[in-house]
Amino acid sequence: MEELNNSGNGSETLNETVISKKIQKAREDINRIENIPEGYIEVVLSTRGKIGAPERFFIRNFSPEDLMDLGLSEEQDFPIRLIKVLDRLIYNPNNDPVFSVKNFHEKEVIELLLLLYETFYTTIFPNQQWIPTEEDFEFLKAQCGGETDEYFQKVRALENGGWKPVFDIDISKDLSFWEIDENIKTKAKIDRKYGEKEFSAVFTLPKFGDFITLKYFMDSIFKEDDKKFAAIADMHRRYKEAEDKLFKGADIDIRRVPQAPKAELDKLRDYEAEKTLFSITAAKALYISEFDGKDVSTLPLEKKLEIAKDPRLDYTTFKMVQDHFNEMQFGIKEDITVHDPIIGKVVTRKFTFQLNDLLIAIRDSRTTQTNISFV
Repeated sequence: MEELNNSGNGSETLNETVISKKIQKAREDINRIENIPEGYIEVVLSTRGKIGAPERFFIRNFSPEDLMDLGLSEEQDFPIRLIKVLDRLIYNPNNDPVFSVKNFHEKEVIELLLLLYETFYTTIFPNQQWIPTEEDFEFLKAQCGGETDEYFQKVRALENGGWKPVFDIDISKDLSFWEIDENIKTKAKIDRKYGEKEFSAVFTLPKFGDFITLKYFMDSIFKEDDKKFAAIADMHRRYKEAEDKLFKGADIDIRRVPQAPKAELDKLRDYEAEKTLFSITAAKALYISEFDGKDVSTLPLEKKLEIAKDPRLDYTTFKMVQDHFNEMQFGIKEDITVHDPIIGKVVTRKFTFQLNDLLIAIRDSRTTQTNISFV
């Protein structure tokens, strides 16, 4: 113990070693910040480098050209274009792949967009559609004196869009974030015995870019069949909506609503079942990174799809993996505090931010950080 506290013999003490490392890190941080061009802000997401995004990085605001680039993209190309645009915003002079948004988790991409929106535009995320709750309907019923004509008029207005209640989210006050677990695990390993043989597989929390790849893959496979079944699916959806409205008391002649032929509906259900089964296999392929002792993380998706069909990766096994990842708590909490526009009081409700909605808000917002005058 005495030796550790004595630096006179030429060896550093334990405390000096720790302090030396902290000084070195501080110097690296200062050097990095000094080299950042004007106009960039420092980003430290709630995930603290434990999921996909780096612990800290620097980013600038969208330029008009960036937003134009996103606006010109086709719907199916939008996610890929978003990655490219956000990569341009991040300060990354050495093209380090760790800074690419494709390696972030989707929750981190959403948190990043919210930070840009709050920093460069406004704290208010306005005019979000309010989905009425049972409490809202009970409030309206009491307000109208029961199930009166006035009550049903209001219900119908909510259902047909004649009445569209909205609410605002104050990003600076209404949101809360999970505190990231320092020991959070983004990989799950399974070990099983099949007779005398051992079997193992490792699954990794997918990245934003992985989901985009899978989406493009599935869109390409099912695009033509989706078009073929679109009319039947739409007809069936409209009929079920009419039935639901009739059940709620709407004045609808259900006999005048077109109904899809049973034979066509059976074909649609078979197709949807096939698509669902494929999506389960594709999800396994998306998560798997090691199979029977071999690294498969860099294989193309079509190769991983073949691996995912292996009977040893059965439903029970994969469900354990999915449950683990679904239970991971990081990013923005879904429960937010907002003002119920029907009842007129503050409530807690679940809300999930969508990438498209965030980018539309950024495009349509005016910055609160800039003053303009005309001389």
